[in-house]
Amino acid sequence: MWYVDSTSYSFYIIAVSVLAQCLVYIGCGSLADFGNNRKKMLLGFAYAGAFFTIGYILVLNPNMYWLAGLLAILSNVCFGASSVFFLACIPSYAHVHPDVLQVKRDGGTEKEIHDIEEKISNQLSVMTLFWGIPSGIFILAICSVITIFMEDKMLSLKIGCVISGIWCIALLTFPVLWMKNRSGFPLPKNQSYFTLSFKRVGRTIKSARELIEIVKYLIAWFILSDGFGTVRTVGTIFAKKVLKLSQIELLLVSITVPLSAVFGAYGFLRIQRYFNLSTKKMVIITTSLLCLAPAYALCGFIAPFGFKHPWEIWLFAVYYGGLLGATQSFCTVLFSSLIPKGHENEFFSLNQITDKGSSWLGPLITGIISDVTHDLRNSFWYLFFSILIPVLIILTVNVDKGRKDAELFAENEKILLENQINNQDYNENEEEKEKIV
Repeated sequence: MWYVDSTSYSFYIIAVSVLAQCLVYIGCGSLADFGNNRKKMLLGFAYAGAFFTIGYILVLNPNMYWLAGLLAILSNVCFGASSVFFLACIPSYAHVHPDVLQVKRDGGTEKEIHDIEEKISNQLSVMTLFWGIPSGIFILAICSVITIFMEDKMLSLKIGCVISGIWCIALLTFPVLWMKNRSGFPLPKNQSYFTLSFKRVGRTIKSARELIEIVKYLIAWFILSDGFGTVRTVGTIFAKKVLKLSQIELLLVSITVPLSAVFGAYGFLRIQRYFNLSTKKMVIITTSLLCLAPAYALCGFIAPFGFKHPWEIWLFAVYYGGLLGATQSFCTVLFSSLIPKGHENEFFSLNQITDKGSSWLGPLITGIISDVTHDLRNSFWYLFFSILIPVLIILTVNVDKGRKDAELFAENEKILLENQINNQDYNENEEEKEKIV
């Protein structure tokens, strides 16, 4: 009999869910760009994720660990996929926003159109955080209170999952009723739903030379997203193991970070508008400031400060959270500006794959550093460079060239699809003629 430790089992489930997410992103991303699939796939995956989360109530005893693992995989995959389609709505809606259409009707220049689209995209990106994060914190607080006061901890966790799923279903009422669907290019009749997305992603990867600016961004995001996640992980472990924060204090810190992210994203958006700065400059500014977080921890080697006192963790949570929300928001918009029109879901799928693909790297490297040096503080060296290197890469991204490359790529793909549809119609007409004869 092969024995698996409960902690290892959790890691295995997470690993399988990440792999499954990548396959679903590739297999479904491009499909959402065709026909009326965008809203359907967004809501379909979101509802499925909510129902799978509610399904935890069916795990009646520890022997049903296999069901808990299966539900974890399915819910992670569904919520991950729905987030891809949700983020892809930002550039899609920015293109057809009334302010953007008005500039086009007034005969605005290409730069004026891009500037207003970028402004709207930043506003939409910030608003997703402004509404999404407090909603998540609200339901987390309710579930935390239930867990604290119920004696049966297993039952309290299952009740928390049920409440979270119901909360998600309730909030999905709003997009069901009021979210407008933006149709994409019609799906060619001779294409398979199971292979189309894989073919499109494969062709896009082969065309990487034509989209070199977005490739540079994805490389930077691969490193940066790993840095984001690992800073949070190392910071939590450092606060618990070194500074001896209690579980309640750690819970409050974990709530402080996302709350600060909301205010940080909104505050930096106001700064951007006041000084009329481009999104690329805002990414560079906020990411550069993020470098100071691990740098501050490294000061602890030689100074009387630098994560040597518990109160410093609270300052770190506010500082890191505020910059994290702003950086993620601006990065989303910067990426949106480099995406070919009509390929939003496909490219946000690649963006999420890049994000998930690096999630194992930081914990592995920081774990090795900690084991070799026997000092967790040394892990902050890796975190410092994992944020600094993406800044240097993003400095080389030429946004204007990237937009032009994206427009040319989209036009070539449009012509290719039109030819496929025309050939289809021609072949169907020929078949009809043969039947008549």
